[in-house]
Amino acid sequence: MKTLCLYYTRTDTTRLAMERVAKVLGADLAEYTDGKDRSGAIGYLGACVASFKKSFPEVSVREDVQLSAYDRVIIGMPVWVEGPCVVGRAFINQFKDSLPAEVYYVVTHMGNAGYDAKIKAMDNILGREASGYVSIKTKNNAYLKDAEAFANGIKK
Repeated sequence: MKTLCLYYTRTDTTRLAMERVAKVLGADLAEYTDGKDRSGAIGYLGACVASFKKSFPEVSVREDVQLSAYDRVIIGMPVWVEGPCVVGRAFINQFKDSLPAEVYYVVTHMGNAGYDAKIKAMDNILGREASGYVSIKTKNNAYLKDAEAFANGIKK
């Protein structure tokens, strides 16, 4: 099964988790972005403001990434303001018609909540139920092991 792991990251935490997932699955790895620099305190504030907007930003993936070439896509994103980040939701909205039947979400966060209801709400954007998801708390140092466990759980 040909798998693509995609991620958006503001602080590199989600990238590290998705690198681990890709390694376990022998998957390709690529970043998607809206092109905005959200590093540091100013970037964090911009991320918070973007979370409250009703519109989605335009996102892009490297030109050599052809979503139709994959049997499975795993989309990684952080939590912003108690829900999956707007850039991740925008990616799903923009590319939903190009995604294969098997789609998973990997959502990273520092909070205590699992955010299950908000993660499942992304299915409304996708237009169908995702194949699965994982909510990974990154505040502890075991988050890479959690990412690895998720990947092992869907390994086919």
